[in-house]
Amino acid sequence: MIEIYYKNGNINKYTTIDEIEYVPNNIFSIRFIDFTNLDLKTIAEKFNLELSSFGKGEDIEISSHYIDSADQLSLNFTIPSYAPNTIFEERDIYILIKNDIVFTFLSSEIEANLNQLTHFIYDIENTKFETYSELFLFQIGVISDYYADIVELISKKIKDLFQETLKSKKFKEKDLDYIAELRYNNLLIRESLSEFQRILLLLNKSDKNKDNTSSKVREEIDDLAVIEDYLQYNFSRLDDLNGNINSKIELEQNHIFKILTIITVCISLPTLIVGVYGMNFKNMPELNWVFGYQFVVIVLIVSFIIPLIYFKIKKWF
Repeated sequence: MIEIYYKNGNINKYTTIDEIEYVPNNIFSIRFIDFTNLDLKTIAEKFNLELSSFGKGEDIEISSHYIDSADQLSLNFTIPSYAPNTIFEERDIYILIKNDIVFTFLSSEIEANLNQLTHFIYDIENTKFETYSELFLFQIGVISDYYADIVELISKKIKDLFQETLKSKKFKEKDLDYIAELRYNNLLIRESLSEFQRILLLLNKSDKNKDNTSSKVREEIDDLAVIEDYLQYNFSRLDDLNGNINSKIELEQNHIFKILTIITVCISLPTLIVGVYGMNFKNMPELNWVFGYQFVVIVLIVSFIIPLIYFKIKKWF
């Protein structure tokens, strides 16, 4: 799907590129949602865009994510997306500026998440943009808010798990798996946030960043630095949580080993006695006793009870 934001405030949606009548002077922004690789060639030709940065999302070099040419500015980065399961998924976002138009390429999942956040925080219906730079800075601000939102989500999950850990004494492997998932999500956010920060730092130094926009970019950089601190707090909390659960699991295992030790010792003495009388030697005086059987049963019971009393005194149970 393609959304075009016109300078008169209208928003038109198209399903194919051929439907669009491209008049640059009338357009603020064009958003391509769930585009395909086959669409890129047509898009590049129709809108005269340089799309060499596409497909380089995994490159480490910042030059693959920030390209500032004479007539076009290209930004591309990955952003964690909410997923049906507990693990986030990385999605690419491409933002290009050319002919005073903001071109945005993103997936429908990220589009839905950003729209939901935008309508929750801003009065978007009554928000009007006078220039393309205002719209671009607004998009940057929404993305920063999105990072804050997902970091807050991870923080809440960690706190909830911490409270459950303090109350519970029973833990399973799935608890440690859940911690690993939270750590992975936090790691995805940190990597994406770091990449976005580097892009904004370069944008802040760019000649295209005019005085009226540089202050806004610096504000977003400062906000991202605060979010980065919260990410580090999350890692510290996860380390504490992992250590706490492992300690409780070890205590539970030690308790089980104690129980097994008690049972083993209590059974070993009666087993020894039974083994002696099971030898069936001919000269065993107890075999001829009238109360020999009763005597041995009493000895077995006493030999079982004495270790129990001993461990009870030692407060093993």
